[in-house]
Amino acid sequence: MLSPSEPQASNSEPTPIFSQKLVDCCHIRLPDTPKPTSAIHYEGRYYAFVKFFPSVETARQKAALMTRRGNLVLLTRIPKGLVLWVHEADAQPL
Repeated sequence: MLSPSEPQASNSEPTPIFSQKLVDCCHIRLPDTPKPTSAIHYEGRYYAFVKFFPSVETARQKAALMTRRGNLVLLTRIPKGLVLWVHEADAQPL
Protein backbone atom coordinates (compact mmCIF):
# COMPACT_ATOMS: atom_id res chain seq x y z
CA MET A 1 0.00 0.00 0.00
CA LEU A 2 0.97 3.61 -0.42
CA SER A 3 2.81 5.18 2.48
CA PRO A 4 1.64 8.72 3.30
CA SER A 5 5.24 9.84 3.81
CA GLU A 6 6.50 8.61 0.45
CA PRO A 7 5.09 9.40 -2.98
CA GLN A 8 5.27 6.69 -5.60
CA ALA A 9 8.94 5.73 -5.53
CA SER A 10 9.36 4.71 -9.12
CA ASN A 11 7.85 5.86 -12.37
CA SER A 12 8.01 2.26 -13.63
CA GLU A 13 5.59 0.95 -11.00
CA PRO A 14 1.92 1.58 -11.76
CA THR A 15 -0.15 3.66 -9.38
CA PRO A 16 -2.01 1.33 -7.00
CA ILE A 17 -5.78 1.11 -7.31
CA PHE A 18 -7.70 1.31 -4.03
CA SER A 19 -11.24 0.26 -3.29
CA GLN A 20 -13.48 3.29 -2.73
CA LYS A 21 -14.38 1.64 0.61
CA LEU A 22 -10.83 2.24 1.93
CA VAL A 23 -11.07 6.02 1.69
CA ASP A 24 -13.37 8.60 3.27
CA CYS A 25 -15.29 10.80 0.83
CA CYS A 26 -15.52 14.49 1.76
CA HIS A 27 -15.30 18.03 0.43
CA ILE A 28 -12.38 20.40 0.82
CA ARG A 29 -11.73 24.08 0.30
CA LEU A 30 -8.65 25.01 -1.73
CA PRO A 31 -6.88 28.38 -1.75
CA ASP A 32 -8.14 30.62 -4.58
CA THR A 33 -11.12 28.32 -5.23
CA PRO A 34 -14.49 29.77 -4.19
CA LYS A 35 -16.47 26.50 -4.25
CA PRO A 36 -15.79 23.32 -2.28
CA THR A 37 -14.10 20.48 -4.18
CA SER A 38 -14.94 16.77 -4.02
CA ALA A 39 -12.18 14.92 -2.24
CA ILE A 40 -11.12 11.83 -0.35
CA HIS A 41 -9.24 11.51 2.92
CA TYR A 42 -6.68 8.71 3.10
CA GLU A 43 -3.97 8.15 5.73
CA GLY A 44 -4.13 11.72 6.99
CA ARG A 45 -4.02 13.42 3.58
CA TYR A 46 -6.64 15.07 1.40
CA TYR A 47 -6.83 14.27 -2.31
CA ALA A 48 -8.89 16.38 -4.71
CA PHE A 49 -10.94 14.88 -7.55
CA VAL A 50 -9.18 15.08 -10.93
CA LYS A 51 -11.08 12.91 -13.40
CA PHE A 52 -13.13 9.75 -13.96
CA PHE A 53 -11.75 7.12 -16.36
CA PRO A 54 -13.72 4.17 -17.74
CA SER A 55 -10.57 2.08 -18.33
CA VAL A 56 -7.64 1.05 -16.14
CA GLU A 57 -5.09 1.67 -18.89
CA THR A 58 -6.05 5.30 -19.46
CA ALA A 59 -6.32 6.01 -15.73
CA ARG A 60 -2.86 4.58 -15.06
CA GLN A 61 -1.36 6.55 -17.97
CA LYS A 62 -2.72 9.84 -16.59
CA ALA A 63 -1.66 8.92 -13.04
CA ALA A 64 1.87 8.15 -14.27
CA LEU A 65 2.02 11.49 -16.10
CA MET A 66 0.95 13.39 -12.98
CA THR A 67 3.44 11.43 -10.85
CA ARG A 68 6.28 12.29 -13.25
CA ARG A 69 5.29 15.94 -12.82
CA GLY A 70 5.81 15.64 -9.07
CA ASN A 71 2.25 15.02 -7.87
CA LEU A 72 1.19 12.42 -5.32
CA VAL A 73 -1.86 10.65 -6.74
CA LEU A 74 -4.31 7.86 -5.89
CA LEU A 75 -6.68 5.83 -8.04
CA THR A 76 -9.92 4.45 -6.63
CA ARG A 77 -12.17 1.86 -8.21
CA ILE A 78 -15.89 2.55 -8.58
CA PRO A 79 -18.50 0.39 -10.36
CA LYS A 80 -18.14 2.15 -13.74
CA GLY A 81 -14.36 2.66 -13.78
CA LEU A 82 -11.65 4.52 -11.88
CA VAL A 83 -11.25 7.95 -10.33
CA LEU A 84 -7.96 9.85 -10.21
CA TRP A 85 -7.23 11.99 -7.14
CA VAL A 86 -4.30 14.37 -6.48
CA HIS A 87 -2.88 15.25 -3.07
CA GLU A 88 -3.62 18.83 -1.98
CA ALA A 89 -1.28 19.93 0.79
CA ASP A 90 -3.19 23.21 1.34
CA ALA A 91 -6.64 21.62 1.54
CA GLN A 92 -8.98 22.69 4.34
CA PRO A 93 -11.69 20.18 5.32
CA LEU A 94 -15.29 21.40 5.45
